[in-house]
Amino acid sequence: MSYALILDTETTSLDKPFCYDISWVIMDKDNGTLIHFQTNVVEQVWHNLPLFESAYYKEKRSKYIDMMRRHDAIMDKWGYIMRKLKQDIIKYSISEVYAYNSDFDDKVISYNCDWFKCNNPLEDIAIYDIWGYASQYITNTIGYRCFCEQYERFTDTGNYKGSAEVVYQYITTNPNFIEEHMGLFDSEIEAEILWFCISNYNAKWATAYKVNKILNRPVSHPFTIKVDGEEIYSGEYVKKYVRNDVYNFKTE
Repeated sequence: MSYALILDTETTSLDKPFCYDISWVIMDKDNGTLIHFQTNVVEQVWHNLPLFESAYYKEKRSKYIDMMRRHDAIMDKWGYIMRKLKQDIIKYSISEVYAYNSDFDDKVISYNCDWFKCNNPLEDIAIYDIWGYASQYITNTIGYRCFCEQYERFTDTGNYKGSAEVVYQYITTNPNFIEEHMGLFDSEIEAEILWFCISNYNAKWATAYKVNKILNRPVSHPFTIKVDGEEIYSGEYVKKYVRNDVYNFKTE
C-alpha cells in the first residue's frame, strides 16, 4: 500500500500568516479511502486573542471549541504539531503532499516554522497543487463552465471561479455546498477533488500540473460597423484586437 497526505491551513492573515489550524488527512492511493484524520489548533495563536481576532474566519472559534471538547481537534504548540506531522510522514511512508493552492500552505508552514524556531517536516518533501489537477481535468471543461454560468459562479472581475468550493460543487452536483474554511473539512473535500481527477481521468500521482488561476469568461459587447455613415453590421463581439491597423472582432 502507498499513501498520500493532503493538508490545509487556516491563518490570521495573508501577509503574516500565523497559523491557528493545520489539519491533514491520509489517503490510500489505491482506492481513495481516507484512513487518518488530524486536526490541530495552534496554542500560541489561539491564546493570543488580539491576533486570533484578526483572522478572517474568527467566527469559527466556537466550532473549534466544540471539536476540542469532542476530542476531534487537539491543541498543541506549533513545534509539537510539526513533530506529529513528521511522525505521520514516517509512519505512512509519505513521499508526496498535496494541497489546494499549495504555494500558500507551503508559505504558511515555512513562516511559522521560522517564527517558532522549529524544523520544517516538509522541507525535503514534494508538495503538489490540487488546483493544478483541477485546472488540467475539471475547470477547463465545457461542463464546468456551463455549471458556472448556470449558478453564476463568477469572480469580482467577471471570470469563472476556480476555487475548491466551486470545483467541489461541480463534481458532487451540489451547488448548495458551502466550504467550511476549517482545516480538516477543507482537507477532506480537497482530497475528494484529487481522487476525482485520479479515478475519473487517470491523472498521475506526484505530478505538477499547471495551475490556471484565471478562467477567462467571454463577455459579449455590442458593436456597429458603419461605412460612410451607413450601418452595414450590428451585433456583439467577445474579443477585439488590432493588427496592422485592422480591427478584428471575434463574435463567438
